[in-house]
Amino acid sequence: MTKIQIDLDKEESKIVEIYKLVNDLKTKQEAIKKMVRYFKADIKPKNLKEKEFFK
Repeated sequence: MTKIQIDLDKEESKIVEIYKLVNDLKTKQEAIKKMVRYFKADIKPKNLKEKEFFK
């Protein structure tokens, strides 16, 4: 489990609140968890060459 603290500005907070209400969720935390699933993340090594990383 990972805990992340996010500071939302007024507009971002409204977006999360609307998403929460539309999807009948109980907390903003649940809304953010569901919203995150719409994104795709690629994890690449920053200081290693690809050949070294995949050995």
